[in-house]
Amino acid sequence: MNGYAVLKTLHVASAVLLLGNVTVTGFWAAFMYRQAQASGAPFKPIAKAIILSDWIFTLGGGAGLTITGVAMIVTGSLPVMLNAWLVRGIAALVLSTLAWLVFLVPDQGRLDRATDPHEIRRLFRRWTVIGWLSTALLFYALWCMVTKQ
Repeated sequence: MNGYAVLKTLHVASAVLLLGNVTVTGFWAAFMYRQAQASGAPFKPIAKAIILSDWIFTLGGGAGLTITGVAMIVTGSLPVMLNAWLVRGIAALVLSTLAWLVFLVPDQGRLDRATDPHEIRRLFRRWTVIGWLSTALLFYALWCMVTKQ
């Protein structure tokens, strides 16, 4: 069995897991937020689902992506700094990860604890805007890796 091919398969699967989760979570969270606002239902179960999904799929996919990416660089002896597409892709992943760690994860905790509807709306808007920008960075990283541009 070709070890590099196994790493690449796991790398792609991790990217699918990560990108799929952040995209779908952004969509269904907005949908559920609107439903909760219209019905007066509490936001706490939605916040808990976002947190759970993030820790399982975003963290799992991101960790798998990073571990297999580094392993492929080492195994394939890829000169990172001589491949601009690799530098751009890694930079986009790093920026997205920093946004997740610095803004999104703390805001998810705040959303889970918040009870004031105005505070929930403010936090959810910020989480949504930063989350979609972070997701766009991930799609840019994917484009860099696929096209090698």
